[in-house]
Amino acid sequence: MSRESYDQIAAVYATDMGQSMACDDVGYYRQLCHERGGHSLELGCGTGRILLPLLNSGLDISGIDQSPGMLMELRRLAAELQLNPDVGLGSLTDFYSAKPCKTILAPYSVVTYLTQPAMLDAFFTRAGAALTSDGMLVIDTFIPRELTSFSEFRLDYRRPHEGGTLQREKRIQKIDHCNRIERRYTLLDQAGQLQRTWMTEDLIRPWTEAELLNAAREHDFMLVEKVFDFSAAPSSNPQFVVLHLQKQKTELISE
Repeated sequence: MSRESYDQIAAVYATDMGQSMACDDVGYYRQLCHERGGHSLELGCGTGRILLPLLNSGLDISGIDQSPGMLMELRRLAAELQLNPDVGLGSLTDFYSAKPCKTILAPYSVVTYLTQPAMLDAFFTRAGAALTSDGMLVIDTFIPRELTSFSEFRLDYRRPHEGGTLQREKRIQKIDHCNRIERRYTLLDQAGQLQRTWMTEDLIRPWTEAELLNAAREHDFMLVEKVFDFSAAPSSNPQFVVLHLQKQKTELISE
């Protein structure tokens, strides 16, 4: 989503996007970062769905997000857990880490918000600069599916939210290589009375695995591991692919 869209859903994110993840990506990233050690950085940390459990487990991890509203909610949730996260504003193509990163996480299909090849190039350039010499960039993304545009709003879900109900509907339009997604939210109180409605609009690009790997190789990253649905035994129709990309070391050749 855009910065404006995420600002609008920050207060309901845990019910909205947070509950839509069916895989245990949090457990996967927690184990991975513990095994790798050193400093980790999460790009698109949002309200801390991944970052706060990892921080609470003793990991040295910081986070970047482009939405002030999401970071405000993250800090509120962190205070409830008596945590003091190191998070700041930044985008996938323009971020800074005070410490060299052993591991950079780009989770939950955040790369789909890079809609142009030039944006993908800038992302790999920035990640390469922030990593240690043995650092790893970990990208998970939806496996692209055939999609048909539809102009009417269709129900995504109705979920309990703070004693009331949150409903989300969406419609999708295919534009070149991208999907334009409009989401309509409705929030009801305990009595079923309307509290508010609002809409978000975003453009995403569902990159294929081959497209991501080709761009990574252009920036001297090599694939060292690939996992489906964060599991050693994924289903026969996996939803996510996780790419472990390591910066290739340049050997000095003497003449």
